[in-house]
Amino acid sequence: MKNIIKNKVFNRLHQSVKKNNFSHFYIFYGPQNIGKKRLALDFAKSILCNSIKDTEACNECDSCKKIYSETHYDLINVDNQTPIEGINDNKSDQIRIGHIHEIIRNSNLGPFMGKYKIFIINDAENLNNEASNAFLKLLEEPPMTSIFIFLVNDISLVYPTIISRAQKINLSENSDSEIMNYLDDNFQLDKELEELIVHFSSGKIELADSFANDTTLIDDYVESCERFYDFCNGDLNQRMNISQKLSSSFRSDRKMIYDELNLWISYCKIIIKKKFNKNNAFEFKKNLENLYSLDQINEIILILLKTQSYLQNNANSRLVFDVMSIDIPEKTNHDKQL
Repeated sequence: MKNIIKNKVFNRLHQSVKKNNFSHFYIFYGPQNIGKKRLALDFAKSILCNSIKDTEACNECDSCKKIYSETHYDLINVDNQTPIEGINDNKSDQIRIGHIHEIIRNSNLGPFMGKYKIFIINDAENLNNEASNAFLKLLEEPPMTSIFIFLVNDISLVYPTIISRAQKINLSENSDSEIMNYLDDNFQLDKELEELIVHFSSGKIELADSFANDTTLIDDYVESCERFYDFCNGDLNQRMNISQKLSSSFRSDRKMIYDELNLWISYCKIIIKKKFNKNNAFEFKKNLENLYSLDQINEIILILLKTQSYLQNNANSRLVFDVMSIDIPEKTNHDKQL
């Protein structure tokens, strides 16, 4: 995985390792599952490795092994579910000021094993206003032995003043051929499964790696696609019943529903790709091209993206899913291939 990422951005970070000159604050940004966490761990290994060779971590010393397993004392992961001392409610979607206070307290203790203590803040666009302001104050006089790495899906949601303080690393999606080459080099997969992974990963190397290591995840993705097919194939009453279930699930597990919507978008894109590539080895049992024209499938993608946007802006989830149910076109029962 590192080889693909390295070709794009890792050389910039290697120069910091080579010169032993690090910024106190980095933002790694790009789509979910693009490889931000893996890049952050590879960077941390290079910084803390006990036997580094020409800026490359050895991957064999105790430090490298502990970073890979995320058990290193000087590697601190933070997200919205990280416990906050004295607070029992950790169900918030936000990273709160209590999380930043814990980071400040921990950073002031200094490193235990290496020269630096590295903080990885996952989904850092979820910092609320208080947390963002507290982090800005931390950056005014950052501890000399601390390095902070924000992992961000949508950098536009981060305070501009925070962005201006960071060294920014943009990770873009990989091409299908890059994902295919990575799978060929690292796994032994049959052609149909390999093509499914390439399409479902949508250029996201971490996702492709997860699929290749646990192929049962592909079954989960296919089931999600079939659920969306059934949704589209249903009448308005059936869609509204599903809308109610989606809204209820969203209130208890937002990430699960965001992931589901992303899968449905990927499903639509795969169908469109198949239109222009007749040599694909796989075939869906429930195929949207039997219900819609190509233009309608493109329209559905836009509706799903709009649904995500409304949810991210805290619109009423039941209303959002009801509107989605109405806006998605009725099936046109295409019997011929697009």
